[in-house]
Amino acid sequence: MKAVTYRGVGQVAIEDVPEPKIQHSGDAIVRVTRCAICGSDLHIYHGHIPGMVPGSVCGHEFTGVVEEVGPGVQAFRKGDRVVGTFHTACGHCPMCRKGAYNQCREYGVFGYGVAFGNLPGSQAEFIRVPYADVNLRVIPRELSDEKALFCGDILTTAYGAVRNAQLQPGETVAVIGCGPVGLMAIQSALAQGAARVLAIDLLRDRVELAERLGAVPIVASETNPVAQVNKLTGGLGADVVIEAVGGPRTVALAFELVRGGGRISAVGVTTAESFPFPLATSLTRDISFRIGLANIHRDIDATLALVAGGRIDPEVIISHRLPLAEAVEGYRLFDSREATKVVLIPGE
Repeated sequence: MKAVTYRGVGQVAIEDVPEPKIQHSGDAIVRVTRCAICGSDLHIYHGHIPGMVPGSVCGHEFTGVVEEVGPGVQAFRKGDRVVGTFHTACGHCPMCRKGAYNQCREYGVFGYGVAFGNLPGSQAEFIRVPYADVNLRVIPRELSDEKALFCGDILTTAYGAVRNAQLQPGETVAVIGCGPVGLMAIQSALAQGAARVLAIDLLRDRVELAERLGAVPIVASETNPVAQVNKLTGGLGADVVIEAVGGPRTVALAFELVRGGGRISAVGVTTAESFPFPLATSLTRDISFRIGLANIHRDIDATLALVAGGRIDPEVIISHRLPLAEAVEGYRLFDSREATKVVLIPGE
C-alpha cells in the first residue's frame, strides 16, 4: 500500500509499505478515507520526537471504513464508517477505568514512533487499530468523513482544554494561537457558553478567520495583546486563557492575560523540558494552571454530537485537500504556514 513515511529531518516520502494485518483479537483494519497533517506531525518533521526510525509511517488523524475485525471486536463490523482516536487506550487498566484514558498503561500515538507505542500511522491507505472497541467511533450518518475527521484529535483536544478550564457561562476566554487547535478552541468555548472569545495570533489572516467564527481579533504582531485584553476586560484580564501554541513564551503570555482567580489551560504541544513557573505571582493572584495530554476518549462523543448538531463546523479550518500522493507538498505548505490545515485523500 502507499503511505507517507518519515525519512529524516525535514523529509517525508510516499512509499510502498506492507498492508497491516490483524495481530490481536481486538484489532480492526480500517481503509483510510481521509487523513490529515497535524501540527504535532511537524515536531516529527523537524526531528524533535525520539524513536522515529526512517521508514516509519506518519500521521494520527483519520477516518475510514472497517475492512476486517479480530474475533474479540464486538462494536464494529466490516463496512462501518469510523473515526479513530489519535491516541490509543486499552480500556481496562486502572487509569482507563478512572476515565484517564490519556494515562493508559498501554498508551500509544499512531505514527509517533517507538517512544509512543510504535504504532504505524494513518497517512496511508490502511491502518491497524488495536483495542478497536475503545479506539474507534462510528461516524453518525449525517456527518461526512471530513466533518468527523477532527473529532479524533484537534477538535476534541481543544474542547477538552476548555472543559478542563471549568468555563462558566458568560465568561471571557482568551485563546493564544489561531492555528487549527486554537480555531477549534474558539468554537468549543462558544459552544460551552463563553460570552466572548478573544483570539490572539501573530498572523492577521488567522485572526481574521477567528473573527469569522465569532471571536474578537487581536493581531499580536501589530498591537500589545496584554494591553488589548486589559482594555477589552476593563483591566481585569480574561477569566480563562487557552494556550494553543506550545512552549515557554506563549505559556508566559497566558499568565499575563489571565485575571486574578482565573484559569489557564495549556494544550499546545511542546518539547521544552522546563518553564520558569511564576510561583509567587500565581499564589497571590490565585491562578489555576493546568497542562496535559488530550483525553480524547473522554470527550469524543460530545464533539461528534456538537458537530452533528451544527454547533461546531470543523471544516472551516481546511485550506488544502490533496491526494495522498502529494503529501510531500502538503507538509511543505503546512510547515511554511501557507496552509491552515491539509487533508490528504488516499486513493486519489
